[in-house]
Amino acid sequence: MLNHIWWRFFARRSALCYFVLILLFFSCFLRVAVIARTDYTEVLQTHGRVKMEVATLRGTIYDCNMVPLTNTKTKTIACIMPTNRAKTAVSAVLKGKDLEDLLQRLSLGKPVLCELPEVIDCDGIYCTTVFYDDTSVLAPHAIGYVNSDNKGVTGLQAAYNDLLYSEKTVNFSFYSDGVGNILEGIQPEVNNSTAVIANGVKTTLEYNIQSIIEETSNPLTQGAVVVADADTLKIRGIVSRPNFDNLNISEYLNNPASPMFNRAINCYSVGSCFKPCVAAAAIEAKFGSTKYNCIGNMQIIDRTFNCHNRQGHNLMTLEYALANSCNTYFFNLAIKTGGSKVYNMASSLHFGHKIKLCNGIYTASGNIPNKEKLKNDAHLANFSIGQGDFTASPVSMLTLYSAIANGGKYYMPSLVEGTYNDGSFEKYDIGYPTKVMSDASAETLKNYLKTVISEGTGSAAQPQTTTAAGKTATAQTGKFQNGREILSSWFCGFFPADNPKYIIIVFCENTTMQTKSCAEIFAKTADRIMEISN
Repeated sequence: MLNHIWWRFFARRSALCYFVLILLFFSCFLRVAVIARTDYTEVLQTHGRVKMEVATLRGTIYDCNMVPLTNTKTKTIACIMPTNRAKTAVSAVLKGKDLEDLLQRLSLGKPVLCELPEVIDCDGIYCTTVFYDDTSVLAPHAIGYVNSDNKGVTGLQAAYNDLLYSEKTVNFSFYSDGVGNILEGIQPEVNNSTAVIANGVKTTLEYNIQSIIEETSNPLTQGAVVVADADTLKIRGIVSRPNFDNLNISEYLNNPASPMFNRAINCYSVGSCFKPCVAAAAIEAKFGSTKYNCIGNMQIIDRTFNCHNRQGHNLMTLEYALANSCNTYFFNLAIKTGGSKVYNMASSLHFGHKIKLCNGIYTASGNIPNKEKLKNDAHLANFSIGQGDFTASPVSMLTLYSAIANGGKYYMPSLVEGTYNDGSFEKYDIGYPTKVMSDASAETLKNYLKTVISEGTGSAAQPQTTTAAGKTATAQTGKFQNGREILSSWFCGFFPADNPKYIIIVFCENTTMQTKSCAEIFAKTADRIMEISN
C-alpha cells in the first residue's frame, strides 16, 4: 500500500516537471521567433555606443556677401576600420610617414581617424567633411577668438556666442557590446550637423576691402584703419595694428605692444581732424565767412597759444585755414562761434558717447569737455583743434566725415547686417539718420576738404585713380619717450570727392613708428578699392 502511494506521488511529480520543461521550451521558441521578426537595428539599441569625436561644431561669421570669415576651409576626415581591404585602399592615397603611422595604429585592431586628401569609397572607410580655420582669420580684432571649450571670448565670437556655440560635434558612432567592444560588420553612423555651421552672423565687412586694408595698413606699427560706406556707415573693413593670430593667443598675451588691444574702437587725442566739426558749427552759426590774420600765436587770457607755423599764415579764410591747418584761425573761430554751439555740434555727432556697433560691441566713449568748461576760452581753444580733454576713437570719427559727405546727416556706424538662425534671417536695425547741418553747409565743407588735398597739407592723400577730400592731423599725446613727446597722426577723408562712396579713417599711435604717413596709406587704400570697384 505504501509503495503504491509513493509511486503515484512520483508519477505526478514527473508529469509536472515534464510540463514545466515543455513550457520553458515553448517560451524560448517564441522568443527566438520574436527576435527573428524584429528589425536588427532595433535590437542593437539595447547595446551601448562608442563615439569617435572628430571636431566641434560652431556657427559661421560671414562678410556682407555671405563669404565665410570663419569656417573658411574644409578637410576630409575618415574613420578607417582595421581590415585588409581598407588598408589597401588607403595605401593608394597616403604615402611615406603618414601611411606608415596609420598602418601602425591600425595594427592594434581598432578603428582609426585620419585626414585624407580625398574621399575614398570603400568598405571599411567612412568619410565626412569638417570645417576649420588653419590660419588667423581676417579682421581678428573684430571677429575675436574662442577658448578651449569652443566658446567666444572676444569680438563677434563673444558677442554672438549664444547663436554660434553648439554642444554638437562631428563624430562617428559605433554599436558596441556590453563591455564596450565595437560590433563588427555594422556601419557606423556619421553625425555632422550642417545646420550648426549654417547658423551665424552676417557682418557688414566686405572680404575684398578687408583684405586690402590688411595689406595697406602694414606701415602702421601701432594704429588702425577703418573703411565704411559714406552714406550708411556700415563698416566694410576694420584693422588694428599690431595684429594677432587668433589660433595662437598665448603668444600675444604678454606682448608689450598689446596686439590684442583693438585700437580702432579705443580713444586717442584727435588733433586737427576735429577742425571740420568746429567749421560746421561756425558755418551753421553764420560765421563761415570769418577771416583772421595768423601771426603764429594768439594770446588767450594769460597764455600764449601757438600755431604749428610759428611764422604765421597771414590772412586766412575758413577754406584755407582748413587747407593749412591754421590753429590760431580756429582758436578765434571757436571763441567767436561760442563754446555752447561748438559743444552742441560735437555732441550731435555723438562725440563723447559710446557707439553701439552691434549687439555686445561698443566703442569707448571718449571725452569732450562740458559746456561749463568751454566757457573758458583757453579750454575752448584747445578743444577747437582737437586737443586738451577731447578724445575719440577712429570709428567715432566716421560720423563727422559722413555728415560732410552725405548732405549733413549720418547713420551710426555698424558692424553687423543680421543673424541666421534655423534658416531665418533677422536684420540688425541701424536706426535712422541724424541731421546735424544743412545740405549747403555740408557741401561747403566738402569743397573745403577737397582743397586740403589739392592745395594744402593733405597732398599726400591724393589717389591716382580718383578724387578725394579729407583732413590731416598731428596730435599731442602728453606722453614722452626719451625726452620727446609722442605724437599721433591721422588722416580722415572720403572718395570720390564729389560723390563719396567710402570714408577712410587712418590713425597712427606714434609717428616715429611708421614708414608711411596716414595720408599715403589713405591714398593707397582708395586706389586699391577703386581697382576692385571698376
